[in-house]
Order: sequence, then C-alpha cells, then structure tokens
Amino acid sequence: SIAAMAENNEAGLRPEEIEVFARGLWYLATIDGEADAREEALIKEFLEETSSELSWTEVTRGDFAPIEAANLLETTFLRRIFMKVAVALVHADGVYTDNERKAIGEFADVFGMNNAEFGAIEQEGKRVELASE
Repeated sequence: SIAAMAENNEAGLRPEEIEVFARGLWYLATIDGEADAREEALIKEFLEETSSELSWTEVTRGDFAPIEAANLLETTFLRRIFMKVAVALVHADGVYTDNERKAIGEFADVFGMNNAEFGAIEQEGKRVELASE
C-alpha cells in the first residue's frame, strides 16, 4: 500500500505530507478529466491507513500545483516514494497518457530529478502493485 511504502521512515508521515501525497495524487488522477474509480479508491485507502483527518473536499479542491510537493516533501526518500506511487497510480487504469507522463515529468522537474533518475523511478513504479487484492 502507499502508506506502507511511505512509512518506511521511522517518523511516519506528517499531516502536511499526507495532504500533499493525497492532493498530488488526485491532481494526477484527474489530469485527463474524471478520476478512475480505482485511483480514487487508492487515495481514500491511503488516507484511511494514515488515519488522516483530511476531508475528501480538501483533497479534491483542485488548486494543487507540483511545486507544493517540492516545498513539502523535503527528503529524497519521500520524493522518490511519491514519484513511484504517482507512476503506479496512473498505471492503475491500464492507460498511461501523454498528459499523465507530462504531469509526472513536472514533479520530476520540481524535485530536481534528472532523466536517468526519472526513468529508473518510472520503471520501479510500473512494477508496484498498489491495488489491495
């Protein structure tokens, strides 16, 4: 699960990090219009697992910009987890559109990742199974 990947750091996720994960993933899920039901379920599951008090209205309010993620996710570890989850999320519906790739590229840019790092994370992300079977 997303939470399990991100909780690998002892401290767990701070509320503002949970918020940026959820809102950033929603931003990606809706980049092509409506979010896929699986994408929505994954984000809701993440909020549940992290016992977040964030309301769905806050997650989906739609004023997110990738730079927010760069400002709030300060460690390379969290940035890499976000990127991996982002790639896995947009692959969840079986389609990886140009818009999705471009949006994930924006995150890579604001995180200061070069093409090689981005490429490696993309490969790792494609192998991540987010769906709770």
